[in-house]
Amino acid sequence: MGNRKTRSVIKRIYVPTHVRDLPNGEKLKIPGHYKAPPGEGSDTVE
Repeated sequence: MGNRKTRSVIKRIYVPTHVRDLPNGEKLKIPGHYKAPPGEGSDTVE
């Protein structure tokens, strides 16, 4: 057999915790989470 190099395939990416400022002045904290990388078909949900 030949020397076959295994390579890592990224199945999900980490989205870090961030804070959103809402129009009414409130701050919404979005916790960190994992999501599918762009191009996987399920990147419309955040």
